[in-house]
This record gives sequence, structure tokens and C-alpha cells, in this order.
Amino acid sequence: MRRAVWAGVLLVLTACTAPDRPGPAPTPVTPLPISWTPAGGSATVTLDASRPFLQFAPAIDPSEWAGVSQGRELFVAQWQPAPGPRALLDGLGPQFLTGACSGCHQSTGRAEALGPGGRTLPAVLFRLGDAQGEPHPVYGEQLQTAATTGDPEGQVTWTRQPDGRLNYQVQVSGDPLDGVRASARLSPQLLGMGLLDRVPEADLLAWADELDRDRDGISGRPHWVTEEGQVKLGRFGWKAIQASLRSQSAAALHQDMGLTTSLHPAENCTVRQAVCAEAVSGGQPEVSDAALEAINDFLTVLAVPERRMGDPATFNAGAALFEQVGCSSCHRSTLTTGVSSRFAALSHQTFYPYTDLLLHDLGPALDDGAAEKGAQSGEWRTPPLWGAGLVEASGGRFLHDGRASTLAEAVTWHGGEAERARERFGALQAIERAALLHFLRGL
Repeated sequence: MRRAVWAGVLLVLTACTAPDRPGPAPTPVTPLPISWTPAGGSATVTLDASRPFLQFAPAIDPSEWAGVSQGRELFVAQWQPAPGPRALLDGLGPQFLTGACSGCHQSTGRAEALGPGGRTLPAVLFRLGDAQGEPHPVYGEQLQTAATTGDPEGQVTWTRQPDGRLNYQVQVSGDPLDGVRASARLSPQLLGMGLLDRVPEADLLAWADELDRDRDGISGRPHWVTEEGQVKLGRFGWKAIQASLRSQSAAALHQDMGLTTSLHPAENCTVRQAVCAEAVSGGQPEVSDAALEAINDFLTVLAVPERRMGDPATFNAGAALFEQVGCSSCHRSTLTTGVSSRFAALSHQTFYPYTDLLLHDLGPALDDGAAEKGAQSGEWRTPPLWGAGLVEASGGRFLHDGRASTLAEAVTWHGGEAERARERFGALQAIERAALLHFLRGL
């Protein structure tokens, strides 16, 4: 028996060190009663089941709400092609996916990605890249499925294969893809974004072990990206290609909506696409620095819903099994913010997102052949697990391409560095597996 401090609480775990190879189902664990601290620190909010996401952190000073409220209005607004009825909201396209940020990120749950009749919806986008990460010479880094004038770059339909994975069929309007793969990416639920943005790089790098020197099979790799002339640690996006919430916001405006910012001053067309030069511009840039800052403020103060523990004994047993199986080797429970010069209430907050924000190789089943900006095709950033139960309850899907409709399905697709954890999960007794899933659904 050993004692462990985990998730900000004290547990007593029995036989908690998992064997190198999967063996018999783990011994049931009976943890001591746990006193859980707030899931999002000062950003924790009482759950509103009708709209669990996109809520304001309650600790933010009301004097700071003005910019946040403006950012929310820009986030939910429907942008228009230029010249539009409101200059503040024009410049959409000419190639884009959706006309509003809220078209992909909703307050009620994860936005629907798979429409009826094999139609895909804007909540799933398609990044374009070959095995070396080079984008398509005509369509660029992302396939645009809508246009303000003329034809979009292409359309995507979906079917389901017998093994459960999704088959996305891409039909482009011009040049063929020619070896460039289209990698599906679900739009994530948004919560606690400002907390993740404020974790010091050194804290995340402490978990990096690219060469697996401790031989535990886990090789978390930092993804270094260049942002505004500086090399920084990537932490946002399915492959951690953005180092800050501001850069993530600007990239989404650019790629998903065709809106320019000071970070992306050129339209989202390649030199072989004339449509951008022919379209009316919404300004230089189309989203001002003040507007981008307001959107960033709104995303920064997004709250974290409180845990839904249900039966505490089952939740606590599931928490111990989560560690015992090995899920916590990548889905790290606890992070702490540094100093927040903007929104002081977010400074020095301990919170529980269940991620290390590092890249991990998840094996051939999740390798779609498309590398991106230094991240290999089989590498994925550990997605935070908080709110996953709310996504499942609302009918949302999981994994980068949406192939999993439940949390249990998502686990069964894990491979590579997560192979051992997946096998241990499969070896659990039914009552133990139910407890672990109960825990995940309550995060």
C-alpha cells in the first residue's frame, strides 16, 4: 500500500503501480473519503445543464466585464461579406467554413459535426497536409467548404465503416489533392481556456520525456512553434499548433471565417487562388486589434462547470482506477496558473483539466497520414477531459475525427503510448469499468 497526493487530495491506493504488461484485472481500490477542491479554481461556476459552456468565470471583477461582453457579442455575431450593413462585422470569406464562432462552439454542448444523409457540418473541419506536413499548393492548410462568391474549395461527405471509424470522402472543385491528406478535426467544447493559457511553460516541460528515458512507455513531446517571431510551446489545437489563446483565436478567424487580423494580415488564399484578390476587403485588417483583444478576453474568462460526482464513493473509486490503469500518465489531473496580468482572479489558480498539453503518439489506428507544422501524423495533443461527460450527454462525439460516440469507445481506439492503459481498461471488471466511466463523466 502506498500514499499518493493526486488531484489535490490524499488517497490511499492498493496495488496502484500497474505492471509493464497487462495482466489480470486490477485489484478493486477503496480510497479514503475525498474532499475535492473546485475543478476550475476561481473560474468554477455552478452547472447550468441547459448551457454548460461559454459561461463567465464568477470571480472576474465586474469592472472588467465591458471588454468581455463585447468579445462575446463578436463571438456569437454572424459576420457578413464586405461591404456589409455593419462595418464592424464585415469581411467574411471569400472562402470560409462558418459565419460565426458560435457556429462551431456552442453553449449547449459540442456542436454537431455529422449531418443527415452523409452531410458534414462546419463543426468538423479538414486540415490539409502530406506526410511531411506540407499544405496543398492550391487549397492551402485547410479545406474551405463555403464561399461568398463562386464555388467553395470542396465538399466532404461521410459514411461509417464496419469497424466504427468514419470514412470522409472529399470532393474538390478544382485541382486534385494528389497525396495531400484531409485530416478531420472536431471543434472542441470551450471551457477554462484562460487557465490553460496561463500555465507556465516550465510546468508543462517537467512532464516531457521525448526519448522515454524513464522507460515507462510514455513520451510526451513539447511542440515548439513560432509565434510573432518568438519560439513558444504549443498548447492549443488538436496538434498543439498554437502557443497562446490569442494566436488560436486569430488563426480560427483566419482559417474558419476568412477574416484577417494583424497576426494574419493576408487573406486565406494561396497565390494560385485569384478569388481573394477579386473580393472586396472588409478592412486592413478586417478584425481590429481591439476586436481581437475583446474576443480573447471573452475566451479567457470562460468558466469551468463544477463536478457532477453523483455517488461520491463510486466517483472516488473511479478516480483511483483512473490513475491505476495509467490514464493519468498523459491526462494529468492538476495544473496551476502563474501570474495573470489581465484578470488577476486567474492568478495562481490550481485547476483540474486532465491534460499535459503535450504531443503523444497514439498509434496507427489514429494516424491519418497528415502531419502538421512539425507534429507527426500519429501525434495528438492530450485533450482536456473536463466537460467530457457533458459532451457525451448532449450527443457529442470524441477523438479528432469524431469516430467515437461514447467515452468508452474513445478509450478503445487508443494505441501507441496509450496501448497499455487501453488494455488495462479492457481488463477491468465490469463494476470497475463503470466506476471509472462514472468518474470521467463527472469531471
